[in-house]
Amino acid sequence: METESDPKVKNIWELHLNMELEHLRLAAELFKKHDGRDPEQVCAPELPAPVTFEPNKAYLRELIATQIDYTTLGTGYVQEAHERFEKMQEALMGGEKAPSERIIEENRAKSGREYRLQTEGEHPVSSLAYNR
Repeated sequence: METESDPKVKNIWELHLNMELEHLRLAAELFKKHDGRDPEQVCAPELPAPVTFEPNKAYLRELIATQIDYTTLGTGYVQEAHERFEKMQEALMGGEKAPSERIIEENRAKSGREYRLQTEGEHPVSSLAYNR
């Protein structure tokens, strides 16, 4: 929340923070009433540093580009072992595309454009990119 630059989003963070603080206040009252002790006796003396949200598009694009073909096999990770996945998809979908893919295609046909913003350039895996 401290690093949020969008005022609308910051207001949402502040709203949720205030709700959590009120939950904590009510829990402290109940703890005093039913346990007879001060909440400070069981709570940490201070909160950890808040989590900050940083842009991660480059990291995610690198993961997609370098690890899209990884899958598990037993307890390990392997590449290019998609036969079992493809067989499972065929059994589940009966030759049809997945519902999510059908919705994406319907959206493209209706709007005439790709629904995903490509703010960092083309898809890192060309075979998965939308080709007009």
